[in-house]
Amino acid sequence: MAKGKILVVDDEQDVVKALKIRLKANGYNVIIASDSVEAFTMANKEKPDLIILDIMIPGGGGFIVAERLKQSTTTRHIPIIFLTGISGGEDRAYKVGASGYVMKPYQPEKLLETIQNAMDISGKQTVFIS
Repeated sequence: MAKGKILVVDDEQDVVKALKIRLKANGYNVIIASDSVEAFTMANKEKPDLIILDIMIPGGGGFIVAERLKQSTTTRHIPIIFLTGISGGEDRAYKVGASGYVMKPYQPEKLLETIQNAMDISGKQTVFIS
């Protein structure tokens, strides 16, 4: 039985492939989006249990995606973890309602721990890992 459904939003195919393999190996169902528009569409259609979101994605960027998802009654409850190579964005991530902020390159075990914590607390607490 799957632990939950995770939407991965990143335009770097190598990152997406590695995340998909790691998450599936740990019992998660994985869906993919590569830009802001696709992220909104998939979040509303698939209703994932958690979203892993890069900051630098086409179509507006991760912060705008997070803001819009948190404003929607359909998606506001979904925890969002930023997984990014952009340092210094933790404060803004927190302000848009993120449940976590993980820097690339990341330690897989720490990312999995952050995912589990965010799912356990339903996105109500912020976790920062660098």
